[in-house]
Amino acid sequence: MPDIFIAKEKKEKKATTAAEIVLKKKPVKLKKNRFWTAFVHQPKNWRFETQEDEEKIILLLRRHPMVNLPWLLLAILMFWAPFLITLIIPLNFIPGNFRFISFICWYLLTFAVVFEKFLLWFFNVKILTDERIIDIDFPTLLYRDIKEAKIDKVQDICVKTGGYLRSLFNFGDVVIQTAGAIPEICFEAVPNPEQVSHILNNLMLEEEQEKLDGRAK
Repeated sequence: MPDIFIAKEKKEKKATTAAEIVLKKKPVKLKKNRFWTAFVHQPKNWRFETQEDEEKIILLLRRHPMVNLPWLLLAILMFWAPFLITLIIPLNFIPGNFRFISFICWYLLTFAVVFEKFLLWFFNVKILTDERIIDIDFPTLLYRDIKEAKIDKVQDICVKTGGYLRSLFNFGDVVIQTAGAIPEICFEAVPNPEQVSHILNNLMLEEEQEKLDGRAK
């Protein structure tokens, strides 16, 4: 008599590594990876100075655009300041040419402040590759501080979010404790900090698996 209740053989599924999950599944939906974006996933045709040939960039991060709000408000105030001053205090006693030159100098100063603040935001980047973590910091336009650590040196990851503004716009700090020469690397005010922590944890698992398989570089 033929057996009716026989379980069908299940086909073995090929195991997917953590790195493949990171590279295939995007943590957030982004229409385009524009160069001014604060959260760039798998940037294409982008390279940094010390990038190795087979090294892949997983994330490129900047501080959330909301951190620019204070100096943007200051720039707006500086732009309207000459008009407000002329409304409050009549400047007819000052020669017209002198007032014109003063206004030009004031707006050049305003432009310099805005341009400097934008450059500091744009070039302060955090890079997460499949091999290491890189923090490029420009305290000033003439000074650059670079911190980096291998993925296998990461010991602990802490996500810090708090406050109404950070909770509303979903950004915070990702503090990374390492066993290398640099004990701590902090990604300050980056978008989607939980996603960043999740991707980094997956890369750590893949690095451990590569060591077990003897594939570690």
